[in-house]
Amino acid sequence: MENTFPLLANVIKAVRCKPGWRFYLVDEDDAKRLVVAVPGHDSYNPDRPLTVSHFFPVPVATYNEKTWRRWIFEMCRRVENHELGEWFRVGDVRPFAPLHGPGEDPYTVHEFRSEADAQTIQDGTVHADKIKTVT
Repeated sequence: MENTFPLLANVIKAVRCKPGWRFYLVDEDDAKRLVVAVPGHDSYNPDRPLTVSHFFPVPVATYNEKTWRRWIFEMCRRVENHELGEWFRVGDVRPFAPLHGPGEDPYTVHEFRSEADAQTIQDGTVHADKIKTVT
């Protein structure tokens, strides 16, 4: 049975969410990815406008329209989870900051890592200027 990517593409054309959110498919490395582009502000510099594109691998599946719709909804929930982790603070501490480093899933909530881990990007470099020392 063939995948149902054309059906997914049609659902994406009709999807609406929060103001300014955009949805589209891209082909990367012989795989499809759903992109959810979210306008907002830099959580470390709130005066700076920033649009973040969240990329999700599309499963090779024979989903029907309702299942694809639900899958997109779940990806939106993951985006919200990620953004909440970026913004939530207790004093200067961001206990749920997403992990952006190599091999990490930045959409899964963690509380046991240092802020240095949260500021490590995919190539392994750390944005040390954004790290707050926790005492």
